[in-house]
Amino acid sequence: MSIDIQQRWADRPLGMRDVYPQQARRRRQLESRLLRVFEHSGFEMVSCGLLEYVDTLLRGRASSEAEDWLRMVDATGRTVVLRPEMTPSIARMAAPLLAAGTREIRWSYAERVYRRTNDPASLSWASGKAAESTQVGVEWIGQSGADADADLIALCQTALAALGLEGWQMVASHAVFAPAFLEAHGLQAETVESLTLCLARGDYVGFRAVVGAVSAATGVPQDVLDQLSALNPLDADLPEALQRRFGASEPGRRALRAWGELRELAAVLRRRGLADRVSFDLTLVRDLTYYTGLVFEVFAPGAGAPIALGGRYDDLLVQFGTPAPAIGFAFEAERLLTALTEGDWLHAADEPADSGDLVARRPGATNRPGEEGSAC
Repeated sequence: MSIDIQQRWADRPLGMRDVYPQQARRRRQLESRLLRVFEHSGFEMVSCGLLEYVDTLLRGRASSEAEDWLRMVDATGRTVVLRPEMTPSIARMAAPLLAAGTREIRWSYAERVYRRTNDPASLSWASGKAAESTQVGVEWIGQSGADADADLIALCQTALAALGLEGWQMVASHAVFAPAFLEAHGLQAETVESLTLCLARGDYVGFRAVVGAVSAATGVPQDVLDQLSALNPLDADLPEALQRRFGASEPGRRALRAWGELRELAAVLRRRGLADRVSFDLTLVRDLTYYTGLVFEVFAPGAGAPIALGGRYDDLLVQFGTPAPAIGFAFEAERLLTALTEGDWLHAADEPADSGDLVARRPGATNRPGEEGSAC
């Protein structure tokens, strides 16, 4: 028997990565610090099982979103999934409480999530394509409106400040606006779906190619992506001519309602001093179809994918029999650690712990300033 065959017991499944004591310590400290911030804002920690039924996760979302799920069949013959995210599980847990009369729920969590991937583990945590990752987040059920949206944005910013992370930027949009904007320009639903998929993937070359292929037949301008990118609810209202045009069609009216919500949120953010670290990019489209309003992502130097993602999902709870507005966000712990440690966390195996493990490393610094001892 060859040495290669003999040593295959040491191989890790694709996308899996071992976490050694120093790495595990840093990750646990990060989880603890974030959960304390959430607890101080009234969010109580919950946990749930690793497996969910496919039927549960498909409520309120497109079947195409299940392509990256890891499935198996349980003892009853029903198909179960390693949860790819936490929001549907939280909705399932909350539904009986809401049905019994609970008016508001504030929950936090720190849980592993799983996705199918073809990327090597050495790159996946930083690139956002991990087979296994840790989400630390909150879900707030029972409140709607711009003030509640701003509260969640403020909580996310407070958590980032508690970690000492520098150079981050929050990007916000509205789940309804871009699809309605495109449809109001005369594009068919199938084309709009293809274009929004391109936006969700960040494939702007593909977006322009699709527009170019249908522009002559539909009259949609070739620069529609540039038009969408130029809109900023913090700066100015929609041009009057565009408002009149949109007011004449149902897709246009949906776009106007979404725009109105963004303008209201922008005013609240400015009034509360939260707008400086928020930029609006209306080409931002999330790949989860249950979002109904605000969506946002947080980016930081050193991480090749968002370190935090969130949004409003007011129609998801009705899929579990208890209509209620809801909003939430989650930090991707491994990506956040990569940004906090300038990538050191990805490579360190088992080295002595230093003081202030979780204080962000500043450019040019040889030691991490901050608290003495454990960040917990």
